[in-house]
Amino acid sequence: MKCFRVENGAFYRGNKVIFSEMTFEIDYREILAVLGCNGVGKTTLIQCCMGFLKWKKGQSYLQNQPISLMSSKELFSKIAYIPQAKNLNIGLSVLDMVLLGCNTSIHFCPKKEHIEKAKLTLETLGIFHLHHQTCDCLSGGELQMVAFARALINNPSLVILDEPESNLDFKNQHKILNTLQQLKDNGKSIIINTHYPQNAQKLADKVLIMHRQKPHVLGDKSLINRMQLGRSFEVEEEFFDYLAGV
Repeated sequence: MKCFRVENGAFYRGNKVIFSEMTFEIDYREILAVLGCNGVGKTTLIQCCMGFLKWKKGQSYLQNQPISLMSSKELFSKIAYIPQAKNLNIGLSVLDMVLLGCNTSIHFCPKKEHIEKAKLTLETLGIFHLHHQTCDCLSGGELQMVAFARALINNPSLVILDEPESNLDFKNQHKILNTLQQLKDNGKSIIINTHYPQNAQKLADKVLIMHRQKPHVLGDKSLINRMQLGRSFEVEEEFFDYLAGV
């Protein structure tokens, strides 16, 4: 049984087709990297996969169950969504922010076991020392790790990330990539929307390159080569010379 799949997914606004004939699947311990130009529909694809937006055609399935038929409680006990961390830059403490990830099982008053679970998650990610700080006092890298902790507290099967490395320096990007590799090694399936081909090359088992008004390209990470990237991103191939060995 595959962890997650999309069959013939399509989405459009009015008469504008954002994407169509979108079909892919990922197994447990697999990472799918989604690449493409700005405005091509990568975030929209993620939102459709999770049910935030309704497919115009097609369907997404989690462990063979149509996501459209799952309750929010069931869905978010199995899927973790990690947005760009700038959305978390508010005055909540780190511990309280992570506890929000339990909102499928608690309402307003977390119990002792939820607090211990949040502390353990922070400790596992190496950021327990931040638990009393407020999120608006953290660096971008620290905020992104807090976003990981909030999403992972329920031990999901599938982790979906929207540009988690954006606006981070190389050290913090490295930490994010290592965290994703550890999640994969621990049995998680991962979908990551990224603007960094080198990060996709490092992590991905499968690659989906989205295009405007052209069929998407799906395959293994051999797709991350100068010729394909130049064609997909509409730049000279030499732009990607920095990708060693590609």
